[in-house]
Amino acid sequence: MTDPCQITARRTTVQLAHGRISLLEWPGTGRTVVLCHGITSSAATMWRLGRDLAAEDWRVIALDMPGHGQSDLSPAYDIDTVANIVGDVIQSLGLAEIALIGHSWGGATTLALLSGTHPARTAIQQAVLVDPLVRQEAAVAPSWLPQFSRGVGQPPSETLPMLREVNPDWHPCDYHWKAQALVECRYEQVAGLFLIPEDWTLVPRIARVQVPVLILLAEPEYTIVPPDVQQALRAAAPPTLVQMQLIPGTNHNMLRGPGYEPTYRALRAFLDASAG
Repeated sequence: MTDPCQITARRTTVQLAHGRISLLEWPGTGRTVVLCHGITSSAATMWRLGRDLAAEDWRVIALDMPGHGQSDLSPAYDIDTVANIVGDVIQSLGLAEIALIGHSWGGATTLALLSGTHPARTAIQQAVLVDPLVRQEAAVAPSWLPQFSRGVGQPPSETLPMLREVNPDWHPCDYHWKAQALVECRYEQVAGLFLIPEDWTLVPRIARVQVPVLILLAEPEYTIVPPDVQQALRAAAPPTLVQMQLIPGTNHNMLRGPGYEPTYRALRAFLDASAG
């Protein structure tokens, strides 16, 4: 019997100086898009986005971010270290003229790579930040750790009931792959993010981007980008390059559940309109 949540992408591993990064690749003859998931997820949790982009002939590469899926832990947990690892993967694979899409922590990683010094940033032609984590306060972030680490390392028999209760409108395969991601996720990587001992912000760095960027936001009561941060991003962003768009009816998990379709339409329209 065929598994209804089977992913047809090919699993490969890139060996870097710090360790290995695992990834899923959906082949295509068009341009390449690289996907960076959020904290406690995995490449497989991007199953729907990867499938749909590949159906439109994109070559899709979804990363198991450091300490997640089958990838090794990062040597440090700050955003620039993680971004540089993504940059190393892009260089190792010889990618050029790519689109980069990141959700939450993956959105922070995407912005950090775009605005940093890693040479792979020149390979990025477009970027989408899906409800990105762009600021963290050291006095507050540790209190988020119990919520975000819930279920990490536990089997699906323990986590599936929780996922279904908290997210009653997800697709069945969203539950399946998120539960598997929680099994594989390393607590050290999650704690490393929330226990960074100083405040950090990527907001001023939006001014450094040199390619079209779309920032997608969930509804005000659910987004992790509060109004003051949105205002600061708008003030700092190059207006000809950066767009911000609220997707009605979505929560922070914009790539799962009923919010997926409007989110996908928005990012696809942007990728078409801003292509070089």
